[in-house]
Amino acid sequence: MTTTKLYLIRHGETEQNKTGILMGSTDTPLNDHGRMQAAALGGRINGMAVDAIFSSPLQRALETATLVFGQQTSIITDTSIQEFHFGEWEGMHFSEIARQYPDIWQLWLTDWEKTHIPGGEAFPAFKERVIGFVEETVHHNQGKHLAMVSHGGCIRSMLAHFFCDSISKGYWKFKVDNATLTEIEFMGTLPILVRFNYR
Repeated sequence: MTTTKLYLIRHGETEQNKTGILMGSTDTPLNDHGRMQAAALGGRINGMAVDAIFSSPLQRALETATLVFGQQTSIITDTSIQEFHFGEWEGMHFSEIARQYPDIWQLWLTDWEKTHIPGGEAFPAFKERVIGFVEETVHHNQGKHLAMVSHGGCIRSMLAHFFCDSISKGYWKFKVDNATLTEIEFMGTLPILVRFNYR
């Protein structure tokens, strides 16, 4: 039976992660601590064989990929694994969102999947692009070792898709930390969670 490995890596810390600011698809860099986290993860998984590396094009993910796998490594960027776009909420703290958008905020707290954030991405479309990309990539790279450097929302969606009844039910069950590696092994089409939040 063909075994395929998928390594999911969340980008290192940014200043916005540190202060609780919602950035989504806004392009922000790693902070110094995030660079140290990424370099440390690279040191711990040094020598791990990968056949292809995919990354969100946002600089916090791409910089993490470079620090983990090396400057000379070929990295394929794809917007399909870019973080959810929060529209008018990007760049705001949750407390500020609750003040400025009280009605929509309450709707989001009770039915986050169906609530439309002004100017934001529809969650079903987000799920479709992320899951469509990971499934197609794994399908076309049977027997290979693949790495994807992405974001918390994307990796939660993937884990919920593979290991829960639905993304809706599983999305918030996974706390994916900065600069951590999660490993999934596919025995044929059966996903097996080998490591989670390794750092």
